Amino acid sequence: MQHVRLNFQLPSAYVLRTTLLNAVLADVKLKQISWMTNSNMAYHLTLTLDGWSNSKMESVYSWNIIFPSRKVILLRADNLSDVSHTGENLYAMIIEEITKWGKDRFAAIVTDNARNMVKTRRLVLKQFPHLIEVRCMMHAFSTTMASVMGHPFAQKLVTRAQSLVTFFRASHQPLAFLQKLANNMGIRRMLITSNKTRFTSVHASLESVVRLQSALQEMARQHSQLLSKAVLAVINDDMFFVSLKQVCKLLEPFTLVIATVQAARTTLADVMRYWLFLARQMHSLGEGSLPVPFKAHCFVAYNLRHEEIVSAQCKLALFFHPLYRDAVSIRKENWIEVQRTAGTLWKTGYNKTDIESQPLMTDLKRYKMHEEPFDLMPLDGELGTLKLYWKTIAATDSSVQLPQLALLFLDIKPHAADPEKTVSLMGWYDSARRNQLMS
Repeated sequence: MQHVRLNFQLPSAYVLRTTLLNAVLADVKLKQISWMTNSNMAYHLTLTLDGWSNSKMESVYSWNIIFPSRKVILLRADNLSDVSHTGENLYAMIIEEITKWGKDRFAAIVTDNARNMVKTRRLVLKQFPHLIEVRCMMHAFSTTMASVMGHPFAQKLVTRAQSLVTFFRASHQPLAFLQKLANNMGIRRMLITSNKTRFTSVHASLESVVRLQSALQEMARQHSQLLSKAVLAVINDDMFFVSLKQVCKLLEPFTLVIATVQAARTTLADVMRYWLFLARQMHSLGEGSLPVPFKAHCFVAYNLRHEEIVSAQCKLALFFHPLYRDAVSIRKENWIEVQRTAGTLWKTGYNKTDIESQPLMTDLKRYKMHEEPFDLMPLDGELGTLKLYWKTIAATDSSVQLPQLALLFLDIKPHAADPEKTVSLMGWYDSARRNQLMS
């Protein structure tokens, strides 16, 4: 800086820590208040919550607000190390924030499915029944993937693959030879370790072993003296690599869906679409040579999560997607559930009586039958296009009420990835590398 401005004096650590950072914090808080009090922005808000433990083993909870535009603000981050993380305590904090900003501004609450979080959501809904309860769908898909990999057959494969990764990443000379062989074969990416809390990283780790199969086998031929007997046994087991490739093929759609579902513009309707996509991919299990007990386990793991993910709200959200309304309502039981869910949400969310809800139920039937003004079809399924579709119908006929409920569902972001990103960023701020304690 002094090369640009010769008389510039760097602030002291004390000034930076107090005056300057406090000024920045005050500016951020003013912007936050401005956004939260802007009636054109602060409506149909989604409250998300997640916790983590930092490097000092402090329990920190992050609270985020998501706007319909998908703008995200960090509402607060609390060190709750000295507080019991019961549903009642978290509930009290949520009620405080919702009451502070206005309960009618909020549309949904999203958390993961830990027991205390489930209880928190239920307590909040008892206080504010107009809110829509949503479990974090990114977490739901991830735990489904973890359940699939919980079978002994899959666990053994992961253990053997991880033994290769651990050995080479901890052994400089074998790693150097492996890297040289891989480069000669045109393989640029090396072995990847996995993170037990990031289920997709298990797939990435297994794929890295498959990718380096030829290099690993050449390593065993040329430099067997550098490898342990256990590592050699794994590398020389051809069936290990055959099974590993098939498991990687099974996990590929899970990884794709988990990466997609945490996108900023994901909706509850997308959750249903992705879940059905996984169901279609699961049918390909019968084509491979994976053990029959493992295949059966995969179907059981998927079916156990089905009711948890395919909620009444998700079905209604998919019904509100014009391209899928026929697919949802074609089954009588689905159509009955859609009507019941829409009626309940309309009554609790907008304080309507049974008589006042009749126009909405009529709109629902007209929409199902593609009657005017619901006979239009969007050009695509993008979030912006769907919002424009429903706003156009509302502008065309001001008497219809269905667009109001449909837009509510489009404004809900069905995952808690943002608090996780916040806590990851906090972890980076608190890391030794960030604080220049390591080279």
